[in-house]
Amino acid sequence: MSSESNQPLPLRLVGTVVTAFAATVIGFGVPLGWIWIGSQVQGDGGAASTSFSAAVVVLFGIIFSYIALGWIAGWAQARSDAEQPRRGPPASARYPWMQSQADTRGLPGAGTRLRPLERVFVTTTLIVSVTFWVWFMFFAEGGGLPHP
Repeated sequence: MSSESNQPLPLRLVGTVVTAFAATVIGFGVPLGWIWIGSQVQGDGGAASTSFSAAVVVLFGIIFSYIALGWIAGWAQARSDAEQPRRGPPASARYPWMQSQADTRGLPGAGTRLRPLERVFVTTTLIVSVTFWVWFMFFAEGGGLPHP
């Protein structure tokens, strides 16, 4: 049984809200922030064309921001792991995505619990993917469906 299920409901709800907020900021705030910075680099050149410098700023700004976020998340996770008391010998456990189905067969709930920071990034991926799909299918110019 995970320690998260032992927490009271209000605390779990707060964790869910914080996860959703962090995922939204990571998934939409970073790209939109760099698009705004790129628009400032572009200046008053007009919307008909994009300067190369603005495109490079946006592209590499987003990439380096996500690298920095990944590094910060890894540092925070390592710090969190170091503060938790060790139970038993060091486990040679693998992450769920690195295990074969045979590794977890017969073990209910084995390898299914995500750490809080992993949950934020998985939630980010899901929110951004679903939002993009909805936008592409229903709101994009010309629609996402092929036209006869």
